[in-house]
Amino acid sequence: MSGSSYSDTKTQLEYISDDQFIDTGTNYDIATNYKTSSVAMQNLNVRSFPEGVRNCYTLKPAFQENKYLIRASFLYGNYDGLRSGQDNNPILFDLHIGVNFWKTVNITDASKEYRFEAITVALFDFIQVCLINTSTGTPFISSLEMRPLKSSLYPTANASQSIVLVYRNNVASTSTTPLIRYPDDPYDRIWRPWDNVPYWSVVSTASTFNNYDIDLFEPPSAVFQTAAVPVNDTSLAFYWDSEDGPTTPQYFVVLYMGEAEALNGTAKRVFDIYLNGQIWFPSLAPPYLVTGSIYNPSPLAVSARYIFSLNATTDSTLPPLLNGVEAYSLMLLPEIMTDLDDVNAIMEIKVQHEVKRNWMGDPCAPKKYAWDGVSCSYGANAPRIIAINLSSSGLTGYMPSSISMLKAIQSLDLSYNKLNGTIPDYLGSLSSLKVLNLTGNCFSEPIPDVLLKRSTSGLLMLRIDNGTNKCDNGFSPDNISKKKKKITTPVIVVISVVPVVLLAVVVSTLWILRRSSQDALPLVGEVPERKIDVQGHQVQFESRQFTYMQLANITNKFKRIIGKGGFGTVYHGYLEDGTEVAVKLLSETSEQGRKEFLAEAQNLTKVHHKNLVSLVAYCNDGEHLALVYEYMAQGSLHDHLRGKTGLGRALNWRERLHIVLEAAQGLDYLHKGCKLPIIHRDVKSGNILLGQNLEAKIADFGLSKAVLGNTQTQVSTMALVGTPGYIDPEYHKSWKVSEKSDVYSFGVVLLEIITGEPPIIEGKGKVHILEHVKPALNRGDVAKIVDGRLCGKYDVNSVWKVLDLAMSCTEENSAKRPTMAEVVMQLKESLTVDNARERGDDFYSEGTPVSEKSAFADLSASFSPSAR
Repeated sequence: MSGSSYSDTKTQLEYISDDQFIDTGTNYDIATNYKTSSVAMQNLNVRSFPEGVRNCYTLKPAFQENKYLIRASFLYGNYDGLRSGQDNNPILFDLHIGVNFWKTVNITDASKEYRFEAITVALFDFIQVCLINTSTGTPFISSLEMRPLKSSLYPTANASQSIVLVYRNNVASTSTTPLIRYPDDPYDRIWRPWDNVPYWSVVSTASTFNNYDIDLFEPPSAVFQTAAVPVNDTSLAFYWDSEDGPTTPQYFVVLYMGEAEALNGTAKRVFDIYLNGQIWFPSLAPPYLVTGSIYNPSPLAVSARYIFSLNATTDSTLPPLLNGVEAYSLMLLPEIMTDLDDVNAIMEIKVQHEVKRNWMGDPCAPKKYAWDGVSCSYGANAPRIIAINLSSSGLTGYMPSSISMLKAIQSLDLSYNKLNGTIPDYLGSLSSLKVLNLTGNCFSEPIPDVLLKRSTSGLLMLRIDNGTNKCDNGFSPDNISKKKKKITTPVIVVISVVPVVLLAVVVSTLWILRRSSQDALPLVGEVPERKIDVQGHQVQFESRQFTYMQLANITNKFKRIIGKGGFGTVYHGYLEDGTEVAVKLLSETSEQGRKEFLAEAQNLTKVHHKNLVSLVAYCNDGEHLALVYEYMAQGSLHDHLRGKTGLGRALNWRERLHIVLEAAQGLDYLHKGCKLPIIHRDVKSGNILLGQNLEAKIADFGLSKAVLGNTQTQVSTMALVGTPGYIDPEYHKSWKVSEKSDVYSFGVVLLEIITGEPPIIEGKGKVHILEHVKPALNRGDVAKIVDGRLCGKYDVNSVWKVLDLAMSCTEENSAKRPTMAEVVMQLKESLTVDNARERGDDFYSEGTPVSEKSAFADLSASFSPSAR
């Protein structure tokens, strides 16, 4: 039910309510007579969608270009009392991933669980799964699961095509291994048992099988601990029939074979693999206790029946064996998703104003499911939103700021709502906008000049109240005449919008927070140049001011803590327009925190750079002091390097390079781009925060100092501040800090991204990261230095360049260290080197075979050549 969560008793995987991922549908329990002990808890209830043609889940977080296994499960269980789901009364509806067709669900047995799986690449930072009503039964769903996969796995799934599971079998399973999934398979693939008694017998072992270093499938050892061999024969065969469809399905097949027996000197197991009588792979000798696999990188489309036969060669003393099989059908992606900026803009409008319409899935695609009242343009490129009508939709609050992202918008109707505040100037910058209807709202200021000019020049058909309206919002005839406003009647454009299934989470956690309507935040206008007093110090702000009660509203009563420090506690929150923020609340007992609050407040109000965290608002309400700044969804670089993010994967080398380059640009701005150069004094991986797409920004200016006069002048301090491991050794000696102190700290960060180690490495005593890398560096052994989680996937020249830069930054004599401008330049060069490389992981991701191809078939193998 809504808000529920539990751990599955068999897999220990956590399941959470799906009401955070969809806002339509109705919850039902299945009928009592279907609630047997064999029914999994997640199948005891369903979410049904009797309204709307398309209802969609939005699964986040997803990381663009990463690969995911998506699994949807359905158990009807007569939840609606209609006794459907029978051979003579089936329930049929379609599934889509994003805007493309995935599968038709055909329920003919009310007591059976139907599962559908696909492997797909996230094209954006979310994946949508949609249920489509085809007028042959009400769509419903029992559970939806999203599993992150390594990008190197299943190379036949890529940005231009997905693959759909036909079957996945653990061949010749025993009574002790009826079904294999998590934790035996870390990706929670479900391996169903499959045997062919009396024609097959079982070979088994308790020994563990290992994957190859570069394995495109990483099958679990448990699948290989049993294998099928033919009984009294030298041939093992199986087949499946092609699925029905409007076009001939195309298939990818993976056969898994590993030797379970330690063969003596005379024993030999070698066999050929045939497909429909033609040799498919010759002379295959499975490796001992290694998870071998073969697959076809190009899809098969040969006949209605696919017959595979494994035949022992004439010199083989043992019959063939087979451990596991996977088969996938090709899922092409012909539909193009709507422009991402348009999608983000319209979704923000929907969330900010709680639009009560069935706006589900992609707003424009497929064209037949485009949102009511949203008109789009279609062509060779991504669809664009060109018209929106939200007339009489009950909108309140400020004009949606995300409208500014709709660069192709031509007609916008927001009439007869209760929008207030000012009419934003950005509407005049929308060059494509031809029709604007703002009649019947509550705007408090005159019309911006830019809109009036466009209207009087005939470039914009503008409609707005020219007298008193329902809000008495100040648009009087006098105001209008002062602006010499010319109003023409616009063309009015149309619109209309309309919870429990359980979602499983493994490796990466899916979590979306939605604020309820009762938590709506009162709007607060900007307070220009307001000065606040903190212990006798005047701080000038140009940001919004909140009361303490409003902060409580923003943070849902300070419910979610996302950080703590000497300053106090940091909470997650939402502004009234849906923007996520971090609220830094000063601890009442923190005297040092008050000083840091003042310093950070002063610094953030005068620094503005894309790679520095921005101040959004502040609070000075009695004893309550707080800073509200932009929320960085992916946490800190420190958390990613320490594996504390729940991503289930390490940052790759290119991501690390991009992050430190952007952080370096932020520091360079502090040192050279400000009116008074600023020394950060606490540069560390924990203060490099990452946005949703891993964009990096420097944070935490509580210890920063402005430099007066010459930018190389040192600043004398009365106390040693900073974080152990990052502090400049010259600062230790002289108690004087300079820009080069930040450079030293940044050099330590560079060593962190190379090694994956913290600045102070625990073990036999505490070793500084510099001392850790020097011995291997002196031997020229970069492999001993580089983070093992990179799995060798990096350009050696690029790593050496960054390593050399790190050592230069951490020179004991600060005069020998580069400036941050020089650091930025060298990191850009290193990134250029990495971008130009021809890398193994890129090669494999394009579906190129790992090893040699058979001359007889389009087939690839992850057996090493010596195993044949």
